[in-house]
Amino acid sequence: MLGQATRPFAHDRPSTLSQETLRQLAALLVAAAVAETLLLRLATRVGVHVPRGEAARAGIHAASVLGTLALNLASVLAIGLAVLVLALLVLRIEGGLSRLVLATLSAGMLWGLGSTLTAGSPTADALFGLTMTLLVVFAGVGLARRAGLPLRARVAVGLMVVAYACYQYYSLSHLFYRVLDYSTVPPLAVPVLRLGEGLVVVAGAAAFWAWGARRWRRAGFAGTSIAAVAVVVIAAGSLAPAATTSILSLWTTGLSLFLPLPLYLLALGLYLLTIIACLRRGEDFWTGAGLLLVLLAGYMPEATYDHLLLLLGVAFLSGGMTWASMPRPNWAPGR
Repeated sequence: MLGQATRPFAHDRPSTLSQETLRQLAALLVAAAVAETLLLRLATRVGVHVPRGEAARAGIHAASVLGTLALNLASVLAIGLAVLVLALLVLRIEGGLSRLVLATLSAGMLWGLGSTLTAGSPTADALFGLTMTLLVVFAGVGLARRAGLPLRARVAVGLMVVAYACYQYYSLSHLFYRVLDYSTVPPLAVPVLRLGEGLVVVAGAAAFWAWGARRWRRAGFAGTSIAAVAVVVIAAGSLAPAATTSILSLWTTGLSLFLPLPLYLLALGLYLLTIIACLRRGEDFWTGAGLLLVLLAGYMPEATYDHLLLLLGVAFLSGGMTWASMPRPNWAPGR
């Protein structure tokens, strides 16, 4: 089914949106998602474990209010940009069957999203999760193949997609068992979940191999220092009681930290260095933005908004936005 979606795209239709407009929308989404993560997911949750003085309470309250505003803005932008990207892809895919498959998956995902936000039924959640998984696979495999991405990039994106599929297997298998009223545990649910977490760590190094190895010097001293500080802060935070560290990690990244901590720190450091190096150059904006959105979505997305961030991040990395805004023969995203 998804293989059909990799047939040639039509290149003879005029572009409806400029590259600059799409970049501005994506940049605004990235900024709002970063603010939401730092203020709401990190500050408020870490604040629970900080001694409560008047200043601390006021700071946590301010972070909560501003973070909630950033979350609302990011959610609206994520939904709008996802609809826009999927619509552009549907309009430009050549072949009736391929277009029908992508349009059906997109409509199913949006229907499930609306039903989840309004009714919150398990059936709606299952529809959203299943169609979202197939769309992420299409974005990571179909678009990357059509764009002719280098092998390194396809491996990195493929690892991210498989890791997401592992988590979705764990989540959706439990959800479908609940819908079908099965009392047993889905087969291999926990091993597959842990496999996905291991792939997340490998994907961090693969992202550096694909996009950072030749660009990391662009990060400069400031960018390298930011990545190093982030790693040191997390390493220092690991000195807290194991239960606290694990809870904060699950709340913020969806990682259980069952592997040796240095592996996570190394992967994160390389990943952050790659993001900063890509964002320092305008030509690599979509790569840097895609990597950052995948990071912010986390391994175990908490809400529909996080799933949308991951879908957009994978689409950015696969060259979907470059193609959507600049249709031309033999196009290829900047490498």
